[in-house]
Amino acid sequence: MAVLSHCPVLPATSQSWNKIIKKQVLEGSQKKALLTFLHMQEIGHFADNFSYPILLKATAALSLERVGSALHGQIIKTGFFNHSFVQTALLNLYSNFGCREESCRVFQQISVKDIVAWNSMLDAYAAVGEMENAMTIFHSIPCKDLLSYNIMVSGYAKIGDKILAENIFDKIHQKDIISWNSMILACCNAGDMEKARNFFDQMPSRNVITWNTMLTGYLGSNCLGRVIALFEEMQEENYDPDHLTITIVLSACANLGLLEKGEEMHIFALEKGLTSSPHVTTSLIEMYAKCGKIPSSLEVFYKSQIKDIYCWNAMISGLALHGLAFSAFKLFDAMKRKDLRPDDITFVGLLSACSHSGLIHEGLELFSSMEKKYAINPKLEHYGCIVDLLGRAGLLDHALQLIESMPIVPAKSILGALLGACVNYRNTEIGEKVVKLLLKSGESLSDGEHMMVANLYASCKQLEEANKWLKMMNDSGVSKTAGCSIIQVNGEMHRFVAGDKKKKLFNANAI
Repeated sequence: MAVLSHCPVLPATSQSWNKIIKKQVLEGSQKKALLTFLHMQEIGHFADNFSYPILLKATAALSLERVGSALHGQIIKTGFFNHSFVQTALLNLYSNFGCREESCRVFQQISVKDIVAWNSMLDAYAAVGEMENAMTIFHSIPCKDLLSYNIMVSGYAKIGDKILAENIFDKIHQKDIISWNSMILACCNAGDMEKARNFFDQMPSRNVITWNTMLTGYLGSNCLGRVIALFEEMQEENYDPDHLTITIVLSACANLGLLEKGEEMHIFALEKGLTSSPHVTTSLIEMYAKCGKIPSSLEVFYKSQIKDIYCWNAMISGLALHGLAFSAFKLFDAMKRKDLRPDDITFVGLLSACSHSGLIHEGLELFSSMEKKYAINPKLEHYGCIVDLLGRAGLLDHALQLIESMPIVPAKSILGALLGACVNYRNTEIGEKVVKLLLKSGESLSDGEHMMVANLYASCKQLEEANKWLKMMNDSGVSKTAGCSIIQVNGEMHRFVAGDKKKKLFNANAI
């Protein structure tokens, strides 16, 4: 047998088999461990209370829920369920699968619950955000340890409740790095980056997870300049970044249009040996495409040895961004030849390509094939692309009909795209219908939407109506957002805001 090709003689005892299976799991060969278990049974050896915890761990790592259920049944039949290690392993298995009912059932059947069992049940609730149930378990634990507190802080962090997270955090007498990282994550998820930074600065020690949490928080809060600045601080303090760090910084470069910094990050990733990660490859493709260097995107794509669906989608979207629809479709065909199944993001890229290139027939055909051929239900993004495609082509009636027939409530961005098309084609009839749909949503109109309605009437020389909308905008306290430009000079970023006569330079941290 291949999995035991290194063994000249097959193991003679269950203990020997257990050692082989445990070694395979520790080496990350979970599938091989399960195959070894099957072979072990075929030749007459059976699992015991030491085998099952290892096997359940392997099953959880591979997310094989049916195999886990089968092992559970075998454990009951062979009489090993009452062993504490087996019970805890089952509890962790169901927790990993998000099966709270099964977790509870196993937990209730444990006669003597140790701290490992309590924490496993606590984690089962906290991992899925059921913090009320988690708190009930937390208060029931007779002797809590540091892990109990960390699970609670982490659980509140996931749902962005920084207040309750801090309440638990303050009760920890000897905090470890996980406690601090979880508290920072709670602040980041709550959008309070100032408080997150305060905790970050107070930490006695940091690791790469700490830095990545802060970087992700800044990226999610659109503080893109702070992402760049924090990464430079990370380098100054001699922390080694990982593939996630590079991915976050490249994403900030892409959104800021910082080609020079992006190229610098590319060289840095090559030097650190991080470009083999598909995540870094995807971010490099996106960065070069958004910074206008599509040949560099293609070079990164074709040179990459490992390409997942995200890499293909990034390249298709990059081509779409530059109006290279036929190249995007050629890449789509190549992707199918590789037996890679497209997902909803693939179709967003392709439909966007059709929209930018005015390929009406191709776009509608592709949209129709999503459900029929690929069993992908269109989402708001797909409808948005088709509305944009029809709007750009002046087929405003068709676009409105599509919006009115949508099985989901149209997003304001979709209605805004059609309203913009109405301005371009000076069509007040459809435009007024779109405005009614916008007002029907119950949300107040943004500055951009007010301006589009005013421009619609102004373009049709209905100045009185245009002035009425401008007055409504002023009376409601909505002000037009000032435009800004960001440039990079000698490695430093500066922002110029429209209307600022002094042309004041802004520090990167303010961006």
